[in-house]
Amino acid sequence: MSGRALYPLFADLRGRRCAVVGGGAVATEKARKLAGHGALLRVVAPEVTGELAAILAGEGAEHRARAYRAGDLEGCLLAVTATDRAEVNRAVAGEADARGILVDVVDDPAAGTFIVPSLVRRGELAVAISTGGASPVVAAHLRRRVEAAIGPEWEAVVGALGELRAELKERYPAPAERRAAVERLLSDEALARMAGAGGEGARALAREVLDLGVPA
Repeated sequence: MSGRALYPLFADLRGRRCAVVGGGAVATEKARKLAGHGALLRVVAPEVTGELAAILAGEGAEHRARAYRAGDLEGCLLAVTATDRAEVNRAVAGEADARGILVDVVDDPAAGTFIVPSLVRRGELAVAISTGGASPVVAAHLRRRVEAAIGPEWEAVVGALGELRAELKERYPAPAERRAAVERLLSDEALARMAGAGGEGARALAREVLDLGVPA
């Protein structure tokens, strides 16, 4: 990956066909995350783990229970190849390149066109961490530090701001006023209160701090 500028991107995969070539532990992890974000899976592997078999029982999933063949990526938005055979991974990457499909080559990031970052998620808030494939260990270490720094209160804050977005814009039409109101919610005191509120309590607290009043 050295020398390549990778564009950070959050993609909506709902209803999009995505291929995973391989059936082992790494392929299972990749498939789990893709399915968890709404992708329609196509797994190409003679055998799969028990967990992957369960994932493939989901609606719209395909299992081509054989070795990879040219053409297996047809109709896919992106592909992940995670076999233990370098020649297969190269072949998948070659087909993906020919078809204009983004591909993650797990054992050789430089051979692919995208990588999956390490992710910290708090509800709708997502923080992606990547070393460009240079060191997954560093990415994992930084993820743990970010996880420790971003507590559950941030899920409550982002969730409340999303729900109150329209009211906030109506109450504070000027961007500077709106920014100042949100900054109040991000103060240490407000965040500490949000951490223990949760659910309806968090929304009520956000309304109070943002001075939005009681909903009609």
